[in-house]
Amino acid sequence: MNYNTFLLIIGLGCAAFIAYPSLFSPKPYGKVLILNGPSAAGKTSIQKEFQQLMMPTLWLKTGIDSLFDKPMPDITLENMSYWQSENPIRWVTTTTDAYSNPIITLHTGPEGEKAAYAMNRAIVAYAKTGCNVIVDYIAYKKEWIDDLQKKLKGIPTTWVKVSIPLEILEQREAARATSPKGHARSHYDTVYWNIAYNLEVHSDTQTATQIAQQLKIYLQK
Repeated sequence: MNYNTFLLIIGLGCAAFIAYPSLFSPKPYGKVLILNGPSAAGKTSIQKEFQQLMMPTLWLKTGIDSLFDKPMPDITLENMSYWQSENPIRWVTTTTDAYSNPIITLHTGPEGEKAAYAMNRAIVAYAKTGCNVIVDYIAYKKEWIDDLQKKLKGIPTTWVKVSIPLEILEQREAARATSPKGHARSHYDTVYWNIAYNLEVHSDTQTATQIAQQLKIYLQK
């Protein structure tokens, strides 16, 4: 390539940038709503109501179930013992508190930790592609939240604290029977950590529909 040709290419590029700047501008990030709270607090129901409420604007619903739990190997009666002893992926331990309440605690090994950080990356990837995302999150570990906050830097994010009294939470936990009694209790006192939340909702006194409307109003400010 000679010098004149090089200058011509540069000139055409500059002209194109001036005439069509949008072609060279980075795509805007999508918005992210993080619903953080204990298991059985009603976050999935809030996601569904919010997604319908915001249509035709698309909000993808994802989070701890779809990006962390579901991709894991299935737990069956035949392999149950494996998931009740320490392993590289994840396992649970059963203890009791001072009042003999059961506590079912989830632990993660090095392979499980990789999955947790991959979950965070996936959430951010959706937003960086321009998708709006509403996330069902359970911050089992402070390190998970620290990593997610770091990865979300520069992306418009709303942190929502989904609050519910433990007594009501455990009633719901027993009624829906999708996780053993004592699971929510195991992380109830730590799940919120020291996050600077933008909004707090109360899933014991508000319906999922009411909370979805509250989220919409907040985002429209």
